[in-house]
Amino acid sequence: MSDEVNWTAFQWEGRNELWDEVLKQLAFIQEVECDTALAADLTNEQRQYQAGKAASLAEFRSHLKFLREQAILNRK
Repeated sequence: MSDEVNWTAFQWEGRNELWDEVLKQLAFIQEVECDTALAADLTNEQRQYQAGKAASLAEFRSHLKFLREQAILNRK
């Protein structure tokens, strides 16, 4: 696996329904994981696990947005 980014995959003009839906679904599942982490009946370990899942989803979503922004800035 190459660590080089295919910038053209993140470059498009106008609206991209797939992109919008992916970000929407990531935000939704992150919210679900946050709500689950706040449930009163969890053990400390379960709460840490759920919080970690929510944090990972947030980081992944943020990284995708960053890649898109960089692709736009570096457009050839």
